[in-house]
Amino acid sequence: MKIVIVAGGTGGHIYPGIAVAQELKDRDAGNQILFIGSREGLEGELVGREGLEIKYIHARALLRKISYKALSAPFVSLLGFFESLRLLFSTRPDHIIVTGGYVSFPVLAAAVILRIPFLLLEQNALPGFTNRFWHKFAEQVVLAFDESRKYLDGVVLGNPVRKSILESKTVSHDRKAVTVIGGSQGARSINRALADQIDKLKEVEVYHIIGKRDFKSIKDKISAARYPFYHPIEYMYNMEELLSRSDLVVSRAGATAISEILALGLPSVLIPFPYSAEGHQDLNAKVITEAGAALLLNDRELVKLSGIIVSTLKDEEQLSEMGMAANKLAKRDAAQRIVDILYAKH
Repeated sequence: MKIVIVAGGTGGHIYPGIAVAQELKDRDAGNQILFIGSREGLEGELVGREGLEIKYIHARALLRKISYKALSAPFVSLLGFFESLRLLFSTRPDHIIVTGGYVSFPVLAAAVILRIPFLLLEQNALPGFTNRFWHKFAEQVVLAFDESRKYLDGVVLGNPVRKSILESKTVSHDRKAVTVIGGSQGARSINRALADQIDKLKEVEVYHIIGKRDFKSIKDKISAARYPFYHPIEYMYNMEELLSRSDLVVSRAGATAISEILALGLPSVLIPFPYSAEGHQDLNAKVITEAGAALLLNDRELVKLSGIIVSTLKDEEQLSEMGMAANKLAKRDAAQRIVDILYAKH
């Protein structure tokens, strides 16, 4: 089969596409896979590391504040639409898989005109604008959360997770460990709160994915000699290396981060990004915390972060219950079932 995967922007949109690509290659090494993305996101770097082909179109997010980028976004996307027409016409894929995000809109417009069938993957409990706009044209909509059925008619299969995470094994460790992540762009408020409260975490191994933007300032603030239990990391490509040695994860409530945490049956503390589009991270976190797999901490309550980490890691019963709830929520076969759909429709 010839498959185009449209994925761009942040790791939250890109990694599910990579997970599906891995499953397609496992089924048949002859499957031809092409990613379409933009040069403004992480897709070039992340897809390239997997040895997968990617081509670029112009695309830009519709920002909610007045700026040059916001005003130019419609014109950039229009250019991306014509580039998508040319690219899809020359490629003629059997199916397109779309993971949402701003790069998807011009490609889907071209796909509809060229009558190329596509699958929409919706990672969040509250579907994004692009998927809400185009879902009636899709041959199949795949949802990660039952909650999404309020907004879209689709089948709930889960969010695809990369093989490296699914196949990772728990690494034994002497001290309790927490991994703190803020998504592929980093999370400044979490980074600063952790740096301010690091003295209270001396009994815990702390793995902190800071993000490229804040890495130098946070690393300079926390002395490695004074805090040997603290491990600053700029960006982590192989998340399984940290998750497999963690007892607890602190994270923003992005759908892909949540899916990877659940896939390993890990308890978590979820801190929704307060400015996420339409508050979708709040709804993601609500679904997981109400199921008992995570604790909810709002951004304005970050002064409590170290206390929650310490108290949760000391409570073995709570950790066990949260882990069992996470395992119950996990949908580890999402990529396989999505590829099953492709084969059934081919």
